Amino acid sequence: MTNYIEWTPEMSVGVDALDKDHQQLVGLLNQFIQAVDDGDGVLIVDAIFGGLVRYTETHFIREEKVMEACGYPDLAEHKLQHQKLVARVFECREAYMQTPNESLEGEVREFLTSWLQQHILVDDMDYKVLAEANADAVALAVAE
Repeated sequence: MTNYIEWTPEMSVGVDALDKDHQQLVGLLNQFIQAVDDGDGVLIVDAIFGGLVRYTETHFIREEKVMEACGYPDLAEHKLQHQKLVARVFECREAYMQTPNESLEGEVREFLTSWLQQHILVDDMDYKVLAEANADAVALAVAE
């Protein structure tokens, strides 16, 4: 049942730090998928889930700084998307810890996979041109 996400050049948003974050998120999601497929148990799956949650939050802070630095006009809406995702991931994690089962594992896997691909390939591409045009401001933002 393994359906890993593979990082491709088309996923690049033109900001090295954010591309590395996205690659890390893809890796963490793939670890989650592997742990579920291997039947590693709820504690191991939850540890990976926790790492995914923490790294997502760190990435969102960095990404929002970049969007602010390059004058991205839809920053408020993008932040709202981030907040909704974090809330949804916490709900999924809590539900999984209370009642781990294959159905929920599949639902979480599908949700995270489709969200990550949609977010990187569609939503994040909206700021790519602005980030590239404001490379100096972006570099300062990611250096903070």
